[in-house]
Amino acid sequence: MEKRIKEIEKAFVKLKGKFRRGKISRQKFVDGLKKLRFMDNEGRFWMIGARSGKWYMFEGTDWIESNPASITDKKAVCRYCGFANKAEEEICIHCGGNLRKKAKPPSRRKDKQEEKRKEREIGAFEGKKTANFVLRRLSPLSFLLFVGAVGLLLGILIGAFMGATNYFSGIVKFLPSLFKENKGNLLGGIIYGGLGGVVGFIVLGFLGFCNALFVNIVSSFVGGIKVDVETLHEK
Repeated sequence: MEKRIKEIEKAFVKLKGKFRRGKISRQKFVDGLKKLRFMDNEGRFWMIGARSGKWYMFEGTDWIESNPASITDKKAVCRYCGFANKAEEEICIHCGGNLRKKAKPPSRRKDKQEEKRKEREIGAFEGKKTANFVLRRLSPLSFLLFVGAVGLLLGILIGAFMGATNYFSGIVKFLPSLFKENKGNLLGGIIYGGLGGVVGFIVLGFLGFCNALFVNIVSSFVGGIKVDVETLHEK
């Protein structure tokens, strides 16, 4: 019996590892757990918890945590409270339960309830998962380059539109003659696009740099900003 228990425990570790690595589906994991159940010589049913990895014994109405090692130690485990009594005892000294009365096998209804309980435990491995981390510092230079790159693209697009069309003509009077003469044509779109890209990079890059500095200052006072990230895995 001791060898069988160890084999089941090894099989559980292997099965759980495959499930965590995504090599088997949730249903195959649940089916595999069912195959690891066994009945001892006293008619007690045993199983391993999907999440806890602990042993549970069926006591007729529910599964209670217990230790199957008492089987090999010739202990009489009470099906009502899980207490390991001496082998010759007929009544549990802890709760008074009958140690010689064999438990009925889990009913189909109980089996379904157990499957639902296992599915809730399996939710610890798949389904919605939440990862927490604390944001303590941002790199101002990285933010300058990233946000500046966004400003560069926006500036080129907006500038090219302004230079190639006759819209926003009021802005031209503040610009050098080169910009006035070429507004409304293809060359104007190129010139304005280049100017817009430079302006966009400088303006938005500066704002990104200042924003990173502001976040770092606030974080230094509050000890960091906690961020929760939820991910969903297909079932």
